[in-house]
Amino acid sequence: MKRSTVGSMLIVITVAVMVLGISIFVMPKTVSAADTESKEIAKFNVGTTMAFNLASLKGKTITVTLSSGQTLTGVVSDAKDNLLHLTRITQREFYDALVAINHISAIEMKVK
Repeated sequence: MKRSTVGSMLIVITVAVMVLGISIFVMPKTVSAADTESKEIAKFNVGTTMAFNLASLKGKTITVTLSSGQTLTGVVSDAKDNLLHLTRITQREFYDALVAINHISAIEMKVK
């Protein structure tokens, strides 16, 4: 009789663990207002110029593809007077870049 009691207990414990595990994955995540405000998502605006889009991405990490095919990834420091200033260039420590906006053929950024 002890074996059936131990077996029953193991089954009950196993089922309880499975239910708990499933409920953890199914529960909706609660998001506080502070989380949504601090993570403002940058967006592209196709109704404006490349310079305006770059200026609106100040402080964001982007990748620009130049008309030559070269790509640069860095943080937008400033964009004005047809120039883009990128800081913290990836794979190049202590480098910044100043890029002519009219030589940029594409802008990429991670949005999520």
